[in-house]
Amino acid sequence: MPSLNAEKYNLLVFLFLILLPLSNLFGQNPNPNSTLDNTIQNEMEAERFPGVSTIIVKNGKIVWIESYGYADVANSILAEDTTVFLLASMSKIVTGTAAMQLSESGNINLDADINNYLPFPIAIPNFTNDSITLRQLMTHSASIADNGTAMDTYYGYPDPTISLADCIQRYYATGGSDYNAAANFLNNAPGTNFNYSNMGTALNGYLTEVVSGMPFSQFCDLNIFEPLCMHKTAWHFADFNPTHVAKPYAYQAGNYVAYPHYGFADYPDGQLRSTAKDMGNFMIAYLNGGALGSNRILSASSIHEMWSSQIPALEPTQGLNWYQEYIGAATLWGHNGGENGVSTDLYVDTTNQIGICVLTNGEGDAFTICEELYQYALTLNSNTGIAPNCNTTLGTTGIDPKEEIKVSPNPSNNYLLINNVHIDINQIDIIDFSGKTVAHFTKNLHRISILDIPAGIYFLKITGTENTIIKKFIKQ
Repeated sequence: MPSLNAEKYNLLVFLFLILLPLSNLFGQNPNPNSTLDNTIQNEMEAERFPGVSTIIVKNGKIVWIESYGYADVANSILAEDTTVFLLASMSKIVTGTAAMQLSESGNINLDADINNYLPFPIAIPNFTNDSITLRQLMTHSASIADNGTAMDTYYGYPDPTISLADCIQRYYATGGSDYNAAANFLNNAPGTNFNYSNMGTALNGYLTEVVSGMPFSQFCDLNIFEPLCMHKTAWHFADFNPTHVAKPYAYQAGNYVAYPHYGFADYPDGQLRSTAKDMGNFMIAYLNGGALGSNRILSASSIHEMWSSQIPALEPTQGLNWYQEYIGAATLWGHNGGENGVSTDLYVDTTNQIGICVLTNGEGDAFTICEELYQYALTLNSNTGIAPNCNTTLGTTGIDPKEEIKVSPNPSNNYLLINNVHIDINQIDIIDFSGKTVAHFTKNLHRISILDIPAGIYFLKITGTENTIIKKFIKQ
């Protein structure tokens, strides 16, 4: 694995600091601050972070965005605001978002037995008559343990080689190859004990996959990332240009040593990759009651529930996937993440409408950087901020406020008419629930035939010059 000695790295950092004022001058940071830059860089050195991306949002705008150091030390590739970082366990708030969408739509009940939805039964040994619920999975109170011996076999490079479904079956089904009653579960009834569980969140993601009828990653693409214009966010390494992804690093004996890019089959618990910019959109949507511009991913009431203490007798700071964190006297909601070569943090202050996010490709603790960003955020006027530019309008979840395109008849058995068009259409794709493109059109875009596709539920992806619109339709 490539490494860089400390002397060479310090020289590169010195040269980077010389160029920093030019970066601020021509970059997009609306409120540059050299004192804060120096504080962050000192903390980077203390925590051995090769690269860091930071963002602050306030009252619906980006009021600070700045990146430091290196995404790739050996090749001297600088970290930028659009550099993709592995989020680790910060991913769990996105997994929770997907689950809440299904709860809102009535497709799943947070307090129902998950066996109502699963293709095979799951129970806690010695408590087989007690139901496991999605709410328990989202609050780490389902009595599910992380069996590291089994989980180590789920890693792949750069992506896992077994599916989420196979992983869940191996771990939870009584006949599964990784089933271990003592190591995979606690000896407690579900709902009676708080125990942070990655595999519980993986099961959360699998439930979303089963109930929605599409791969979990595809569900998130269509229902979260597209409507929030998170165009550089995805669950699998294969979805990115490799040169855009920050390499994860360990610091060993004065050297930065790169880990190979990796993933794991239980991916809903920590494999998401994203950028500071994209996570800024995510925070703005949450702080705005679930909407970014005209696109909505959740209702305000669902977000309020996620940001409410769920199990006060067991862990009063735990919401639904989100948890409470304290910066000084302020109480924020958020989540951190840590993996090999990765440390991340994201927190939001609902009172002051502030969101902060720190992404790194090192193994230190970034919380001090969060504290400094938050204190600076309190002083900023959002009038100096930048509103996100998001041109995507989604109809996947039944939300299409602009009514830019209408598809009829719906349901249909032979053709679809594309009406009320206010964008220039370049192509249309029909995508099935597995995420596979089953038809592609670049001609006769206002009337397309669906005679050759089987009956079922599909998504119509309409790509224009500036917009992408997704509509759900039924083939009878």
